[in-house]
Parts: sequence; C-alpha cells; structure tokens
Amino acid sequence: MAVSSRMQAIERELPTVWMGHPTTVLASVDSTNRWMRAQWNQGTVQAGAAVWADEQTAGRGRLGREWDSPAGLNIYTSILWTPDKNRLTGIMSLVAGIALVQAVRNQMGLDARLKWPNDAVVGGRKFGGILVEAGHEPQPWAIVGLGINVNGEPNPLFSHATTLEKARGRGIDRESLWVHVMGELEKAYTDWQARGESWVQATWTACNATLGQTVRVERPGHPAWVGVAEALDTDGGLWVQGDQGRQKVISGEVSVRLADGRYAPERF
Repeated sequence: MAVSSRMQAIERELPTVWMGHPTTVLASVDSTNRWMRAQWNQGTVQAGAAVWADEQTAGRGRLGREWDSPAGLNIYTSILWTPDKNRLTGIMSLVAGIALVQAVRNQMGLDARLKWPNDAVVGGRKFGGILVEAGHEPQPWAIVGLGINVNGEPNPLFSHATTLEKARGRGIDRESLWVHVMGELEKAYTDWQARGESWVQATWTACNATLGQTVRVERPGHPAWVGVAEALDTDGGLWVQGDQGRQKVISGEVSVRLADGRYAPERF
C-alpha cells in the first residue's frame, strides 16, 4: 500500500477526537521525534499530530542512547502535545507509559507494567521506551516519542529486552496496536489535564514494576547507591530509602535488582 493510502487507512481507524489527527506515515526517517520537532519549528503541525515510521536510521532513547529500530517489525511513533504551561515535563513520560501498558493489557491480556521513569516491561523484560522532549516557544509544547518492540526476536545484544510477540507467543498487527495506543493516549492525556498529577501518581503506582524493589541509583557526578524504591511523588520523582536516608530521585538511572543479585541495566 502506498504511504499516502496507508496513512489515510490508519487514521480512519483511530477512536480519537484529536490525538493522531493528522497522522503522517513514513517508510524511513532518522528519528520520529526529530522529524516532529522540525515540523513544529516550521509551524506546519498542531496538537495531536502524529508520525509513524517503519524504520528509524538514528533512533534514540533517554540520555541520547541509540534505540534499535529495524524496519517492518516495531512501532516508532511521535505525537505533539501542547500542555498547559504549568504542567510538569517529568510527568509526561509517565502519562504516556500509562497509556502504553493499558493498551497492551486491553488488547493482548499481557501483564504489562512500568519501570521508572520511562520503560514498559512484561515479565521483567523491556518491550517499550518513551522519550519526551519539551519547550516553551512559541508556546508550551512536548513531543512524545514511543518505541515499541512488537514482532520478531529481541536484539541479542540487549539481554533484558523482549518483544510483545515473544511474550504473547504469536505475531501482532502493528497498526491495530498503534490505534489502541493512540486511543489510550488521548484518554490518559485528558484525565491528566482534568484531574492533575495526583491522578498520574495513583494510576502509575497501580501498574508499576519499581516500587518495593531494591534499586541502584546512578547520577552523573555522584557515587552510585542502593536503596528501596518506596513511592512516586506527584512531580514524577521517585522516593528511594537508602542507608543515607530517604531521597527523591528526579533524574538518573534506576536499575532494579534481579533474583541473581545483578541489576537490570536501563540501557537496552
């Protein structure tokens, strides 16, 4: 199917009022976030615009890390939001994560969960990641990028990764999953805007895979330390109880301790 026809077919399936309208489908792009940022800078897109790519040649995740983005297997998508100026940027990846795991749970029956701050896991293995980039010119904006490992085998270089096909035991229709994700994104965004950060805190807590776990915290310029993840703050920070007391982690890497005593790396 030609890209233009495919775009129209996918967009017609969306159960949304504004999220994903319009949707641009690309055969290949360096990065869907970078593409959306360029469109925003040129003034050619408005809130709700989405882009989907079959392949990313320079996909990236949190902290600038490479995101493995082969063609024809997975979902690489970015959506433009224009939230209220007082909304917290750190909350947005949590909102998107809530939508992602809800879509996977509803469509596939898998026990998808969230690892702070921006990973989606099933069976303890990562299948999705979220990258939010935001600014304030000419008005508050955010680009929410999602990378979802859908079909095929996970990259063997990333031992703690998986795909939804592997978790489910059979192949998955990417377009159908994307439509479900977009529907849940609109619901989650609407609830967040109407009910505030306390709604995000409660909803994320109900589907997380981090709280109660022993974790290792790493931040640039600081020694790594170990503690127990206790709670999510309303600003999106993670409260961790360690030997030096209770601290709120706003940024950095939080690795969950595995059964064998090792810590699952975030960088996969």
